[in-house]
Amino acid sequence: MWERVYAVVRQIPTGKVLSYGELALAVPGISLTARQAGHIMRYAPPDVPWHRVVGWNGAFPTGKRSPEIRAEQIARLRAEGTPFVSDDPPRLNMALAVWLGAQE
Repeated sequence: MWERVYAVVRQIPTGKVLSYGELALAVPGISLTARQAGHIMRYAPPDVPWHRVVGWNGAFPTGKRSPEIRAEQIARLRAEGTPFVSDDPPRLNMALAVWLGAQE
């Protein structure tokens, strides 16, 4: 089951994101909640672009666990050109950043 989640995340293009809830809905053949998707992402192997999965509102729940991980996630997304709507606090522009390919 976890590998199916990681397979979806590996498909998210550079500069795009999915929320945990959108990821949960995009995984074929399994029923997941956003919280379950978040738990699975916490253990993502190195080849999975974990930084492309964010909160539903463009926020970074990874900061609850570690400010360092949150800072790394934001830096990676900025380097990819992912659109932000706010810098204080950092928040993504979900209208532009969400990967629509997951819904196809």
